Amino acid sequence: MTSRRVPAAGVQAARNGGVPRSGPAGTAAHRAIAHLLHLLAEEAPAEAFDRLSRSVLDATAPSDRDLALTALARAGRVRELLAHRKRREKETQALYESARDLASLRDGEQVLEAIVHRTRQLLGTDAAYLALVDPDTGEVYMRLTLGTVTTRIESVRQRPGQGIGGRIIRTGRPYATANYQADRSLDRDPSVADAVVEDGIVGIIGAPLRVGGDVVGALFGANRYEHSFEPTEVALLCSLADHAAIVIENARLFERAERTAEELRTANAQLRVQGQALERGTSAHGQLMRTVLRRADMAELIDAIGAILEGEVALVDPNGQVVASTRAGHAPPVADPPAAGGEPDGSTTARPGGAHRLDGPADVGTENWAVPVQAGPDSFGHLVFRAGKPLLEADVRILERSAQTAALLLLMERQAAAAEQHVRGEVIADLLAEREPRWDSFTRRAKRASGIDFDVPHSVLVLTAGGVPRRRLLRAAADYAATRRGLASEHAGKVVLLLPGIDEATAGRTVKPQLDRMTGGQVTCGVAGPAASAAAVRELHRSADRCHRLLLALGREGQAAGVEDLGVIGLVLSGTSREQLQQVLAETLGPVVRYDEEHGTPLVETLSVFFSAGQNPRAAARSLRVHPNTVYQRLERVDVVLGHRTWREPQGALAMQMALQLHRVVQQVPIEVLVGA
Repeated sequence: MTSRRVPAAGVQAARNGGVPRSGPAGTAAHRAIAHLLHLLAEEAPAEAFDRLSRSVLDATAPSDRDLALTALARAGRVRELLAHRKRREKETQALYESARDLASLRDGEQVLEAIVHRTRQLLGTDAAYLALVDPDTGEVYMRLTLGTVTTRIESVRQRPGQGIGGRIIRTGRPYATANYQADRSLDRDPSVADAVVEDGIVGIIGAPLRVGGDVVGALFGANRYEHSFEPTEVALLCSLADHAAIVIENARLFERAERTAEELRTANAQLRVQGQALERGTSAHGQLMRTVLRRADMAELIDAIGAILEGEVALVDPNGQVVASTRAGHAPPVADPPAAGGEPDGSTTARPGGAHRLDGPADVGTENWAVPVQAGPDSFGHLVFRAGKPLLEADVRILERSAQTAALLLLMERQAAAAEQHVRGEVIADLLAEREPRWDSFTRRAKRASGIDFDVPHSVLVLTAGGVPRRRLLRAAADYAATRRGLASEHAGKVVLLLPGIDEATAGRTVKPQLDRMTGGQVTCGVAGPAASAAAVRELHRSADRCHRLLLALGREGQAAGVEDLGVIGLVLSGTSREQLQQVLAETLGPVVRYDEEHGTPLVETLSVFFSAGQNPRAAARSLRVHPNTVYQRLERVDVVLGHRTWREPQGALAMQMALQLHRVVQQVPIEVLVGA
């Protein structure tokens, strides 16, 4: 190989960067290259390089012009690389800042706004948008906008597949168009297209927001001039869209986590309240049961309930009477006292457990409640409570449990009273037995076994109640007797009630209404008394039983009466012997009765209706549903049968009416019972 000698000028030029230093031309090229390096170092704008290029062409010798132009071309490439690197650094910095925003867990709204701002800044677009998919309709709606000049663009909604947003949502791929209006591949909604034109948008680029396999929205950049977007811009927008999708997903996850946390806090609070309520209910139950087990009275139980619930409590019996109260003799005010076996009036809120909130008169901030005190089919009344503040659910349950405890205590008291009544009932059985007891020993035994002192005046009541089971009447009578140191038992199919310290008139007036309310029926009550010895009380029973039978025979069922309350019939029977009664009936009405029996005529019935109608034959005919002439004929037949007309005169009419009453009674009650021994 032959060596090639390099001229001295060429060696020097190589040492000086390839630009000859000798001669004027070499000096101009050197200065141009030095200036070029200076512009590169200062990152001068493109205009400065253009001016240098023109000066090199004008001042450089033709022999060195190619060298200078080559240097300029390479410098331009270096400048492009530096600009590209700078842009990439800027994009990287923006993505880093977005990632830092995500890592800092800032407010999602602020992060999305920052991403939209960076999209506009990095892409250099006139506007940027963030659109989301409506989960209900599937439409794409604007969520955030930046750089818009009209408000109409902010309310744009697109169906899937329509426009750029709908296309991105449907395909899940980015899309860019240099001219939105001229792009024939788009299915445009006229209203959306008008909004885009109104805002001046021409070039649009969009990228999908993906969450897993779903597209939840899109990020857009838009220019008001025609512009073809480069792949690097598409890639940058996709990266920003991924960040926005993360923000949206995080927001959803945070919202779900917050909702779950709130639900857990609520559940925890409810569990805490329920735990406290359970603890309080257990404590209250234990306290109430200790009160029952030591056989405390009802007043002590009511005081314990009032202390637990911090309010006024009263037990109201089925008759509306206060049995026990935290304030002696008083009950919390209610609209009306509860009816026997029924619900209290004025109830506004009923619970399955039986508690009722009442509309009774109450101060502001207070509540009145009533709970039935019931054991199986037996009702003891209601537990009435006045709270100084609205009751919690746990307090209402304690109130209901208190009513159950009160029912248990009353049931125990009733069973004890029933056992006592059984013993005392044996006293009544001995007292009213067919064989008269030995009075001295009986009196001592009655006082020792049942506490009955027959030296104290007692009244006797004989009771029945139509439509009411005898057992219920007996229980009501026993409950009534237990509160008044009396005695109740069953004898000969009727209930017998002995009450000390009460006379006949008072007993008939007060006892029957109480028993009516307690049984829910109409009690028929024969009364006699008082008497202050066991033998006299035995006779009183006969009198009371006779009054009871007379009430039923006279059609006065459901009433209470003593002998004096029976009117003339009672007075007649109280002083009449059996023979006298038979004689009165035989002389006054006997012939008419015999005539009816022999001839099958209704003369006795006609007489009874005639006097009931005020001795008016036409009124009697209407009641009997016969012609008035028939009544006249029957009355004339009575005249013939009796052999006189004096029964039509005032004194005779009174005797005839009395005989008719006695005849009706004797048909139902034996004469020996009516007149006594």
